[in-house]
Amino acid sequence: MKFLDALKTEDYSVYFSPSKKGDSFAKVYDDFNLIIKIFKRNKIEKEAQYKYFKYILEHVNLGIISIKKEDLFKDHSESEILFLNKAASDILQVPKHKYWHRLANHVPWLVEEIKKISDGGKVLVDFGDEIRRKQLSLEVLEIQLLNAPYLIITFQDIRSEIEQKEIEAWHNVIRILAHEMLNSFTPVSSLASTIKTLTEKDNGGIESMENIDNEDLQDINKAAATIKKRSDGLLAFVKDYRTISNVPVPILKKLNVKQFLLDITTLMSAATNASKIELKLMPIPANATILADSKLIEQVVINLINNSIYALLDRSEAIIKLSCNVENENTFIIVSDNGIGIEENILNQIFIPFYTTKKEGSGIGLSLSKSILKKHGGNLLVTSEAGKYTTFSLVFRN
Repeated sequence: MKFLDALKTEDYSVYFSPSKKGDSFAKVYDDFNLIIKIFKRNKIEKEAQYKYFKYILEHVNLGIISIKKEDLFKDHSESEILFLNKAASDILQVPKHKYWHRLANHVPWLVEEIKKISDGGKVLVDFGDEIRRKQLSLEVLEIQLLNAPYLIITFQDIRSEIEQKEIEAWHNVIRILAHEMLNSFTPVSSLASTIKTLTEKDNGGIESMENIDNEDLQDINKAAATIKKRSDGLLAFVKDYRTISNVPVPILKKLNVKQFLLDITTLMSAATNASKIELKLMPIPANATILADSKLIEQVVINLINNSIYALLDRSEAIIKLSCNVENENTFIIVSDNGIGIEENILNQIFIPFYTTKKEGSGIGLSLSKSILKKHGGNLLVTSEAGKYTTFSLVFRN
């Protein structure tokens, strides 16, 4: 009975001395001690695992709350919160309550949203005032544990992350805009100063035509021509900026990918042949289709091919491959070349408006292309290795 009571009460300090009962009980008592030792070790291991996972969950940036499912719809004080981590408390700006009804009193809007997806699901929830407004990505997962349903409720504030990414994107755009404008205005300012000097007297008056020799006239004309050229460039830059910010709404129609890429191959073959580049259309699944605006997507693919042509200048055995993969929910149109590639440190900058590595490039091609794909509900992805290859993938949802 003492052995069974020890197991029932989880009292693993009990010890049975084999020597006190003689040889006939020695083996039985040794087994009792071994069983108690095993139970004790298992309990210690489980407690250690519990503390380990609890420590991890306490230090993630994801808010986590766990309760019994039946307690979600109760208002009485016996309904305990099984787990509520620090991130949940910080995001909701509430204390780490022990009882569900107290948390519900602080954030009733959260409880209502959880009830809506109590069988499992995900939703975006806005809360807070104008100064501290947050947007939660809220998810509820139901699990069965010991024949009872439990809810794992997770959420995170995605608004602050989105805003931070937007700020970083604007900083990049402003940096490029400032660089481009500085490049235009610096020589314009210098040349305008030159014209002013050539046409102005020492006392500030305007110099008469008879006092301006032919050489000065040529310098003025040259300066004015350069100013015009830079002004035209700046106007083109502004026009490109407007192009990026005004991507038209796609007119979606079902397109057969094989025929679409075949038409582009025919269209671009003259340019690739002139540059001694092989434009190769890989085997395309006959039934591969996308829902897209053919004119806009054609513009994207042509832009990518032109980029590949630039990357393949003076490369031996230069080749551009057009292919298509269909994987589960996505269809990929792929443009790949074996050109100079893209350095890893600038790979994440190539989609920034006006960023370019080309001497004569405007820096809007890739950013415009990505915007077009986003308008289609898809994306434009890139992988590259400097000196070896570049692959762009146009992603379409099936």
